[in-house]
Amino acid sequence: MGSVADLLGVGSTLVMFFLVIAGVMKVFQVASDVRELKEVLQDIRRNTQPAVVPAHAAPAAAFSGSGGVPTPEELVRAVHAQSFGDDFPL
Repeated sequence: MGSVADLLGVGSTLVMFFLVIAGVMKVFQVASDVRELKEVLQDIRRNTQPAVVPAHAAPAAAFSGSGGVPTPEELVRAVHAQSFGDDFPL
């Protein structure tokens, strides 16, 4: 009976050891995922900041809407101001 108890003790010790190792690995994995999410959010924030329009840019590029967001009328005027080639006949 003593050997069975010893085997159970060693087995439970090994199981606990592997659980601790798995927990530490999971913490590092979660930290890596959080770091990636932080980088993605920073990229999104960088891409959504209003762009500075240079002074020599076309007047259609400088919208007068609030916060740099063009109004529908300005978008329609910008599309109609563009010239399109006849690469694709109707």
